[in-house]
Amino acid sequence: MRRREFIGALAATIVSGFTHAAIAVSPPVGKPAPEFSVTLTDGRTVALKDFRGKPVLVSFWASG
Repeated sequence: MRRREFIGALAATIVSGFTHAAIAVSPPVGKPAPEFSVTLTDGRTVALKDFRGKPVLVSFWASG
């Protein structure tokens, strides 16, 4: 369940928090992802480092 909450919070952060310019910048291929954390709706904070060594799926979607 924690992974599902993290992915949902990550998606919400990406959709609402970043500008178009920030999304357009690609991280270097083969390098670790930048460290970040998100606060869940129940007040807990989940960080990317909590999932080190585990696969993390980030799903992007759009409606138009």
